[in-house]
Amino acid sequence: MKRTLKIGASFSGKISTGPYENTSPGFFAEEVFEEEYPNLDSLDYVIRETQAKLHNICYQQFKEIEQRLVVERIQRERDEFRFYTTEDGQQYPSVTSILNFDADFFVPLVHLSQYSAQGTITHARVAEYVKSGLWVDAKDIGEIWAEIVICKGGDLKLSTDIGDFPALLKKFPITDMKNCGVVYNHEKRYAGTPDFEGIPDFAGAEKVPTLFDVKRTADKVKNLCQLAMYAKCEGMEHIEQVCIIVLNDKTEQGYSKPIVSKEIGNYFNIALGKREAFKKRYGC
Repeated sequence: MKRTLKIGASFSGKISTGPYENTSPGFFAEEVFEEEYPNLDSLDYVIRETQAKLHNICYQQFKEIEQRLVVERIQRERDEFRFYTTEDGQQYPSVTSILNFDADFFVPLVHLSQYSAQGTITHARVAEYVKSGLWVDAKDIGEIWAEIVICKGGDLKLSTDIGDFPALLKKFPITDMKNCGVVYNHEKRYAGTPDFEGIPDFAGAEKVPTLFDVKRTADKVKNLCQLAMYAKCEGMEHIEQVCIIVLNDKTEQGYSKPIVSKEIGNYFNIALGKREAFKKRYGC
């Protein structure tokens, strides 16, 4: 004789690190069976296994809510931080957020936004050159109008057209250049967008697949840590070398000598310390 059996499980808890103090989400799941169970042992087994499955479903839903609320709190505190959303809806902090979360305390946020806008503009100009071979003015790249307004309207009056990438390439040639997309490290839970990759053909660098990042000014350790984190993401296994490209208006030629390193593992280990510190501070 068949019997109807309802099995349920739930999970609830407090999230003190969310944007609202002691948020308490709760979840309940239930499954209904209409089957014959020959004895109590088989019935007990079905109940235990089903409850364990349902409890895990509720717990995973709780963790997703917790992560989302933690990210919301961080963005309320530090609106300059960036998060990338994975295919399954998880949110990873960006490489630059991880490496800079405890820096720049003495620089006004309004100035940080202007420097960031100038950096974004330079990156966009380099990306356009890698794609088309044209070194165009910032005003000719439509998607960076907001950054142009920030630079021109800010009190620092930062230039929107700094550096000379074609001149750098004449002295420090790079072949097989291509722009990069978003890359993810699911084990360490972070993501980012490297600038471009290619093969350097100049003294001081090996002719191997290399990841490049463009900077306004160089901070050797931090910048190489950033590149190492990119190089340790999925799809970047072929990268053997990293290189910092410095473009600015502080030199007459509009660039400085590239900084090259093959010590990806060493700089990645340094960066992992920052990843752990970020996690302890923000919980994600």
